[in-house]
Amino acid sequence: MLNNFRSAKAAEHRHSGREGCLEGTRRAVLDEIEQWVNDFEKPSVYWLNGLAGTGKSAIAQTVAERMSEGGKLGASFFCSRDFEERSDLQLIFPTLAVQLARKYTRFRSIFVPLVQSDPGIAYESPYHQMDKLIVRPLKVADISTVIVIDALDEFKDDESDSAILSVLGRVVSEIPKVKFFLTGRPDPWIQRGFHLPLLAKAMDVFFLHGVESGLVNDDIQLFLKRSLLC
Repeated sequence: MLNNFRSAKAAEHRHSGREGCLEGTRRAVLDEIEQWVNDFEKPSVYWLNGLAGTGKSAIAQTVAERMSEGGKLGASFFCSRDFEERSDLQLIFPTLAVQLARKYTRFRSIFVPLVQSDPGIAYESPYHQMDKLIVRPLKVADISTVIVIDALDEFKDDESDSAILSVLGRVVSEIPKVKFFLTGRPDPWIQRGFHLPLLAKAMDVFFLHGVESGLVNDDIQLFLKRSLLC
């Protein structure tokens, strides 16, 4: 079972192969995300919704890096259809759980005996994986953390993202100190998932493709200026 968990190590932000935002760009979006992370009166889930090419993954990478530097990042999963271990629904929650166990001693003390006593958890439904491997240890350990999941639309099965959203909708209220930062395209099946009643109440949405053109132009000018100086 632990071998299955380790196989998705490449999904972490440190191994994602993604570039973060150029310094000085995306300030408005990043500032809003920072405020959301630090305000527990705000919903537990933040969805960065954007069309292809709008920079969702760069923002997710930057958020993960900043949260990691500040000691707030518990786990991250950067989905990609190009890699089996980053596009398989069965791996996402075990992978996140392993990262949380590495980060937090209290979580690990609950997680390790659980896995040893019930190795079949790795093959259970996404809901049972999330409940047993992540929610229960987080509740007992009383941990406050941030979890980043990038590119929900990159799973090989189009129904996977809806399954993840359905699971989150059922469990986020049980772990109010945990923040989930998600990104994805506004594909129909993802839209349906985010409109699930339980999740809709616990979610903030930022439409990246709706950012004011003036802010986008400023970022482009800064990018071109930096590029020409290199």
